[in-house]
Amino acid sequence: MPNFFTTLFNGLIGRSKTPGRDKIEAIADKGQEQVNPERTTAPREFDIIPTSVQIAGLNHGAVKAGYYWEVQDAWRMYGNDDRVRSTIDSIADDATQNNRRGVPFNIAVKNADGEQNDQTEDLQRVLDANFKALRIYQRISDMIKFSLLEGSRFYRIVVDFSQNKVVEFRHIKGPRDGFVLVELAEGPYKGYYVQFDYASQQPVAIFLPWEVVRFDWNRPDEAAYGMGLFSSARSNWNRLAKAEQDVYVARHTRAYARVSREFPDASIEDLLRIRNQDEEDRKKHGPMQVESDIYTTGRANVLDTSNSAIYNIADVEYGQQRLFASGRRPVSLLGGYGKDAVNRAVLDRQEHRYISGFLSSVCEMCDAAMLKVANMMLLLQNLLPQDYPVAFEWTRKSVEDKQILGAIAKDGVDRKALPLSVYAGIFDMDPKEVNAEIEADQERLAEWDTRFTANPFEDPGFIPPKE
Repeated sequence: MPNFFTTLFNGLIGRSKTPGRDKIEAIADKGQEQVNPERTTAPREFDIIPTSVQIAGLNHGAVKAGYYWEVQDAWRMYGNDDRVRSTIDSIADDATQNNRRGVPFNIAVKNADGEQNDQTEDLQRVLDANFKALRIYQRISDMIKFSLLEGSRFYRIVVDFSQNKVVEFRHIKGPRDGFVLVELAEGPYKGYYVQFDYASQQPVAIFLPWEVVRFDWNRPDEAAYGMGLFSSARSNWNRLAKAEQDVYVARHTRAYARVSREFPDASIEDLLRIRNQDEEDRKKHGPMQVESDIYTTGRANVLDTSNSAIYNIADVEYGQQRLFASGRRPVSLLGGYGKDAVNRAVLDRQEHRYISGFLSSVCEMCDAAMLKVANMMLLLQNLLPQDYPVAFEWTRKSVEDKQILGAIAKDGVDRKALPLSVYAGIFDMDPKEVNAEIEADQERLAEWDTRFTANPFEDPGFIPPKE
C-alpha cells in the first residue's frame, strides 16, 4: 500500500504515457544515461519541455558572463599544472581523513528535544548503511575536490519508489561534458533545474527541485553558481604558463653557443639540403640535440646569447606565489616550493587557521549537500526531518602533538584535576566505550583495594591496569 509520501511524489512526477514522451527521451539521452522506468527520471517528468525554457532567455548573469568557460579553464589548469592539482587533492584529503570506523564522518540523529534514544540510534544505523550502499563515504573526497574546482557541482537523487529507497546518487553532467545546469528562478517552474546542451543552447533534461543536490563553494547571495577555488587565478595562470614556457625556450634553444657554418658558393636550396643532412646524421647518433648551428652563404657574426635574464625568474616566482594564494592551503604544507623555510611556530599557526577556518568551511559545504540526501531518506520512511535533526560529525583535525597532549592529560588525571575520560577526546575514541571501560576498571580497583585492606598479605589475584 503506497504511503502518503509515495503518493505525493507520484503526483509530482506523473508517469502517463503520451506520444511526445519518446521524442523527449531521445533528446534527453544525449545528456543523461537511461534509467529504469520504475525509478524517478527527469526526462519523464514532462511530455514536452516548456517552450518558455530557453537558455538565451534566462536572466542568469553567471551563464552569460562565462561560467561555462570558467569551468573549462579550471579543468585545464587541474589537468596541466601539478601545483593546482596537488593543492586541490591535498585539501580534499585533509577534509576527508578517516576516523576509527574508516569513514570521514559519523551520522548523528537526535529527536526534536535534542536527545538520543533507541529509535534515533536505529535511524543512524539505517542512514549509515544507505550512505555506504551509495558509496558516499568513498566518493566524498572526489565530490569535494571537483566542487572546489568548478565552484558548483550537481548530483541527482534517484529513488526507487517500489522500495521507497534512494538507489543512486549520480553526478549530473556539467560544463566539462558540454552541458550547463540552470535553476529556474521564476515562473511556474521556479526551483526546477534544466540541463542545457551548451553548443546548441537547447534544453535536454528537466529535474524536479528535490532531485538535485548541489555542492556550492563561495557562492554569493542570489548568484546562480559558486566560484571555483582558482577562478580568480585564471589570467595569472595563463601569464605564468607563458612565462615558464618562455624560460624553457630561452634556455633550451637560445642559451647555447652557436657555430657558424659558411658555404659561400651554395644556394639556398643547397643550404637546406646540407642542414637536413646534418640533422639526419645527428638522429643516427642518438636523440635530436638542440639546434645551435647557423648555415649561411657568407660570413656571419655569432652573437653571445648568454643573458642573465634567462636565470632571473622573479616574475615566475611572483606568479607562482599568486597561484598558491588562490589555493588557500599554506604553501609550506605542500613542500618543494618557496625558498624561505617557515619555522615550526609559524607553520603551526598557519595550519591551525587553515584547519579551523578553511577546512571547516569545506566540511560545511558538504554538510548542506549531505543533509538533503539524509532528509530524503527520512521522508521515504514517513519521518519528518524536523522531528529527527541530522548532523555530521567529521573526523577531528588538529595540529597538536597527541603525545604532548597525552602527557598533559596524564598530569591532570594524576592530580585528580581531570577525569580519565579526557583521553577519549585526545585520541578520537568513542566516549561511551571509554567511560564503560573506566567504570569497569574503577569497580575492579575498588574490589582490589577492599580485599588488600582487609588482608594486606593476601594476593587478591588482580593486577591493576596499566596507565
